Amino acid sequence: MRKADLLRREVERDASMQELFSELSETRFALAQAYDRFNAVCEPELVDSCVYEINAVLSRYNYLLRQIKARGGEAECRACTEGVATWG
Repeated sequence: MRKADLLRREVERDASMQELFSELSETRFALAQAYDRFNAVCEPELVDSCVYEINAVLSRYNYLLRQIKARGGEAECRACTEGVATWG
């Protein structure tokens, strides 16, 4: 069984992981919107505002990715110790 399948199975069972992936998706959408606003503005003050917004959303996105990776590693490790998967 592949690692991705193990993680997917753990996500389906774990409501907190589902919430993290949902937040990650929302954050990805917010980041796309922030970049669109940045590309649409001309005033220097608005450009600065968009840069700050992009940096803030990127920070949140990176935080969520770290949380998912940390929990994913625990899920894979737990699955291996329970004998669910064989590595080979």
